[in-house]
Amino acid sequence: MAVTSADTSVGRYPNFMIIGTMKGGTTSLYHYLRDHPQVFMPTYKAPEFFVEKSNWHRGADWYRRQFAGADDAMAVGEASVAYTKYPRVPGVPERIAAHIPDARFIYVVRNPMERIRSHYLTKVAEGAESAPLEEVVYTKPHYLDYSRYALQIDQYLGYFDREHLLILTSEDLRNRRHRTVQRVYEFLGVDPDFLPPDIDREFYQTKDRAARSPVPLWLRMALKKHLPGSKRFKELENNLLGRLKALRRRQEKQKTGGSRPPAISEAVREYVHAELQEDVKRLRGFLGPDFDGWGIA
Repeated sequence: MAVTSADTSVGRYPNFMIIGTMKGGTTSLYHYLRDHPQVFMPTYKAPEFFVEKSNWHRGADWYRRQFAGADDAMAVGEASVAYTKYPRVPGVPERIAAHIPDARFIYVVRNPMERIRSHYLTKVAEGAESAPLEEVVYTKPHYLDYSRYALQIDQYLGYFDREHLLILTSEDLRNRRHRTVQRVYEFLGVDPDFLPPDIDREFYQTKDRAARSPVPLWLRMALKKHLPGSKRFKELENNLLGRLKALRRRQEKQKTGGSRPPAISEAVREYVHAELQEDVKRLRGFLGPDFDGWGIA
């Protein structure tokens, strides 16, 4: 479904977006921004409107309604990491440019090896990944593609000026958090001296996700809604929980060594470094000579 400016009549468009990277600390940054009195971020963190196979079909009115409570906020944004999943998710910058040509973007990049491992652990915890990490790095290209940061940046520079893109490292967001968040505030033109109340907290870490129930929230809510208070419901819920918890324990034990992060062989590390070396070299052109290249380039 094509969406044109004529389709819009309610709410407003955002003027900035956190576009990634997946497993790079974007949820924490979303919260630090949402706390700022001059910034509006919707409750629905990742609308993914500009992803054709996600919410593009809902239309521009649906997207603008996500920001209906923005009122006179100076900076209005969202955080959809799917916006930097090219080539698996194509066409995003082009769609954004057609509707928000002056949009600004914040891209948080992370040591690729650590990003890949965190991505993998999340998929295992969700029950969506069963192959060993040593295998998926070779056989599932999206683990590497989502870490080709210069490639992702290229997609945006075809439609937006370089000044519209702020690139940060996840390591700076973790280790120099206050200054890094200040840089984001400055980039967005809001008061840089505001101190978020949760500035010392990291949100939505992989280890926290793995500790949650393996039963999806929507399924638990559906069970409680349609079978409340019945003995059969309790039996069904307990059986389902038992089976899924046992499956998760087996997956974690077999693929990640229990609670320990999966070991990464030197051969896999060398392969990832070789695959990403040129991309990391180009990334240094965006981040400057002080960027260490994570030991890759």
